[in-house]
Amino acid sequence: MAPRVASYMSTEVIIVRPWENLAHVRRLMLRHNVGRIIVADEDDKPVGIITLTDIVNAILNKYPTRPINTLSASDVMSRDVKTITPRKSIKHAAQIMTKYKIGGLPVVNEDGTIRGIITRTDITRAFADHYKGEYTVSDLAREAYAVANPYHAIFHVARLASLDPAGKVVVVDDDGKPIGIITRRDLAFTNISYEVRMTRGKDRFRKIKSRDYMGRDKIVALREYFVPLAKDIMSEDVITISGDEDAAEAARIMVTNDIGALPVVDDEGRLTALLTKHEIVKVVASR
Repeated sequence: MAPRVASYMSTEVIIVRPWENLAHVRRLMLRHNVGRIIVADEDDKPVGIITLTDIVNAILNKYPTRPINTLSASDVMSRDVKTITPRKSIKHAAQIMTKYKIGGLPVVNEDGTIRGIITRTDITRAFADHYKGEYTVSDLAREAYAVANPYHAIFHVARLASLDPAGKVVVVDDDGKPIGIITRRDLAFTNISYEVRMTRGKDRFRKIKSRDYMGRDKIVALREYFVPLAKDIMSEDVITISGDEDAAEAARIMVTNDIGALPVVDDEGRLTALLTKHEIVKVVASR
């Protein structure tokens, strides 16, 4: 029997109400390490979804001059909510995600109330469990992907991420070897500042990553701000894979390490392709 949504969905669902502000939504995403939050009415029926993409678009494009604590969930949420029931197959969930280009589905009871959520990560986990030995990484990985130099500005990186189907940008060195990955999460949660101090008559710049939204580190005496670069926000611990590896093992690596992409490299370590959960979901949808 094909695996069912009930076997892979998460029942721990983060819910916000339409009137709650976007700063609160962003804080919940950080605290719970999730990429989407369901917006529900007072009857716990979904009326919208807010994803990392929605936050990035709100900050950089739709409301660039508005503080996010003045924006409500209803201002930025996607209203055309696709849902699924627990008894449906993983394949059916993957088909909906692929058709509508979305990364997660609220799982609802027969009365429409929220029961859980299933995401690309859950589909990837199912793939790791049920597709061993059926595909190699090269069978699924794509050769069209977004690449940035470590010194590209964040605005250029954001444009690249918006064009990539999985929202991933691989940062490579001068030899074409991957040294970092930037995701929509990195763009949505970037809060980097620089403090200027005088040392022996010269300016010294010290990078500070602000975490004051979590009530921890505080930034003081900030005098000057600079545009962050790709190297400032990229995840540096890049896990790579060979094209000859089992795709199910690649899926397991992504789930185990909580990452959404694996750069595929040749024998010299140069980037040749990219495997993401997006490609895995498409395969599950087609089987």
